[in-house]
Amino acid sequence: MQLSPMKRMPILILFLLTFLGVRAQGASKDQVAAAIGTGNSAALARFMVANVDMTLPTASDFYSKAQAEQMLRKFFDEHKPKGITIEHEGNNRSGDSYYIGKLATANGDFRVTFFLKKSPEGNQVKQLRIETGKTDH
Repeated sequence: MQLSPMKRMPILILFLLTFLGVRAQGASKDQVAAAIGTGNSAALARFMVANVDMTLPTASDFYSKAQAEQMLRKFFDEHKPKGITIEHEGNNRSGDSYYIGKLATANGDFRVTFFLKKSPEGNQVKQLRIETGKTDH
């Protein structure tokens, strides 16, 4: 059974919108992962919501972008990143995407988890965790 061109159009539009949304989310994920993997706290902060839920080995709370950037700069200075590998990804019930990976540093590996929230400004980091001793490998 063939669909008429008029009936195919909404299906095509839906497919394109879904594909573009996935691509935009993937680009944000890649940029966030690259910022973490290179220790670029300023680039990472550009993707954060106004008050980000952040956990580091020495602190855990909600922080403004400026506070989070300072804390991350200190962490990256103390633990020089060598790269990041994203090992798992998915979506939670509220539609946010999450990514779990391993951050290799000069002082050992850390487990990294970040959640991207869709917003009018684009996909933003709403939660970031960098934890010791919890890598899968």
